[in-house]
Amino acid sequence: MRKINIKDLELNIDITHILNLYALKTPIIIDVDGNIYTKLEEVEKKAVIYKNMDLKQLSSMLDAKAIASQLFADYKPNIVGTICKIKPVVNWQNIIEMNKTNMLYFDHQSDGVEMFEDKELEDYGWNASALDINYREISEFIEESCEGVLLCYDNEIQFSGFVIVDDLNDVKQKVKEYIITKTKENIKEEIIDLEEDDVIEALEFFGIKA
Repeated sequence: MRKINIKDLELNIDITHILNLYALKTPIIIDVDGNIYTKLEEVEKKAVIYKNMDLKQLSSMLDAKAIASQLFADYKPNIVGTICKIKPVVNWQNIIEMNKTNMLYFDHQSDGVEMFEDKELEDYGWNASALDINYREISEFIEESCEGVLLCYDNEIQFSGFVIVDDLNDVKQKVKEYIITKTKENIKEEIIDLEEDDVIEALEFFGIKA
């Protein structure tokens, strides 16, 4: 999985392309690599850093540089010729919101990973907790073993971020296998109490015979 620290990210955006879309009143969506899209379905598996779905037409008195400055006002743009340099970190909180419908989970700076947005994967996480496997372990496994992107803000004191995966079915399959393998290790090491009701239910859920 790609890990991108938004603190270090700087993108060069082609103003000419942006202004052509603006003139056509076409939505503008930009991903972490600076690629420009016009449809939400094109970015379902991509981390987005800019989204403008309702292009309000600005004063016709403005020149190209002024229009670009207005469109990217939240990013403190630096415009040189036809290139608009932006640092997405200044708009981090809004970027989190932009990606809410596509992220698998959010890693909060104080609460960590509390839930998975996919119901089946959330069922795995919920049941795994009874088997002494927490959300942190599962999320770290996903980041190490699955394809996608982790977009985060990390200054070595604070950390927050979210994950968008390429193939959700692949993630669910790998996570289930990981939980089963880890549970068998926990049983062998006598970490979990096989007599507890929630443990019995979780073992049945994953089809594990103790």
